[in-house]
Amino acid sequence: MNLWIKKRKYMMKWKNLMSKERLGCLSHDGDLRSYFQRDHDRLVFSSAFRRLQDKTQVFPLAPDDYIRTRLTHSMEVSCVGRSIGSIVGHALKEKYPIDLKGIEANNFSEVLSAACLAHDIGNPPFGHAGEDAIAYWFNRPENIKKYLTELNVVELAEFQNFEGNAQGFRVITRLQKHNRTPDKIGGLQLTYATLGTFLKYPRKAKIQDRDSSKINHKKFNYFLTEEKYFDDVVTKCGLIEQQKGEVWARHPLVYLLEAADDISYVIADFQDGYRLGHVRYQVVVDFFLNILRDKKDFYLEEIEGFSSDKDKIEHLSGKVIGQLVREVSNSFLTNEEKIMQGKFDLALASVIPSASQFHEMFTYAYKYIYSCKDVVRLKLAGYEVIEGLLDIFVPAIYFSGDPNHFEFAKNNLLVKLLPNDFVENSLDNGLSLYERLHRITDFISGMTDSYAVKLYKELKGINL
Repeated sequence: MNLWIKKRKYMMKWKNLMSKERLGCLSHDGDLRSYFQRDHDRLVFSSAFRRLQDKTQVFPLAPDDYIRTRLTHSMEVSCVGRSIGSIVGHALKEKYPIDLKGIEANNFSEVLSAACLAHDIGNPPFGHAGEDAIAYWFNRPENIKKYLTELNVVELAEFQNFEGNAQGFRVITRLQKHNRTPDKIGGLQLTYATLGTFLKYPRKAKIQDRDSSKINHKKFNYFLTEEKYFDDVVTKCGLIEQQKGEVWARHPLVYLLEAADDISYVIADFQDGYRLGHVRYQVVVDFFLNILRDKKDFYLEEIEGFSSDKDKIEHLSGKVIGQLVREVSNSFLTNEEKIMQGKFDLALASVIPSASQFHEMFTYAYKYIYSCKDVVRLKLAGYEVIEGLLDIFVPAIYFSGDPNHFEFAKNNLLVKLLPNDFVENSLDNGLSLYERLHRITDFISGMTDSYAVKLYKELKGINL
């Protein structure tokens, strides 16, 4: 057997990876948009996506409306992902004209655009501080003893390592509904290609022999409540099973989504850091020109014609993004064989020509941008708010059905503040404690920064 044919036998197949089938329903014809463009539009019109406009990217509750939120960040990642997908899609279409029959080159950019748009849709208020605050609350010994003894090890791990990626999968496959879905199965009913590309860490919360050095072991991407949907996605996309029933290889386009996210947030954080006074102009320019090293003198001369430092930085940032898009695209195509075999275990941004320069930007950002006093102070406030809301609502759902509990009346009032589907379904239909806890984290993680602060202050009697 030809060696190349033998190798391809053990590779993932693009015809499966780019599946147009939808989770939970038959696809509808009669629409001039592609299946993947419809995915993009369903996400844009979802309430969960709109709420990202008031969720922290890096700078919580920033006073300057120029500063990015999760919404603007997600839109930028979507644009960068689309650009990368366009380069890769046309190259793959030329390389595999038979294998990609029925798949258009632009479909790659459409899938990436949609998946990138959704990549942060499950993040709680206050960015990663919100995730950490939820996890911290569920790790407190007094809370474990009082509320969590009924949970099994996997269920407990979901809360003690609360993960926005897994919450995002729950949002798009269950919590958000497509308006033409009478039986409400499959959430937004996105294509398997888009859902597969969304799964950065295709594993559950607790696995045997976890190796945190492996890229798909670092975090997890689904809760047990969505396990059936996850199984459908990995089966339809033909993802390679690496640990039986526990870990799968990434969908190849995940590497491009991850790179689009890395490119977008690092460049943007330097822009925002400059605007807020945390990074000096010359520092930003020097980092950007390190990426543009082959044309450094050209761009230095070019920006001399700009009237403000802000305009110079914005112009250079566009050039840097373009350079990194090309490098990432080429890196993917160079490593495609290993990626398709599920054997590539690095971030694409770590193997591009500008890898060392890009890493230096990461290092600087973590030291001087993400750790500046304004960010730290508001992150701590986020901890207080998120933990405070959990302190209020978890006892309410735990004891609201117990008329003998001394706070029975108060707990029943608190339950009335929860979304209608919780009030209607949780107690009357005998949902387990595990399912009720997920309803609480659904409620809190779905809040915007401002609403979380407002509700916390109201319930604490600070503002009435």
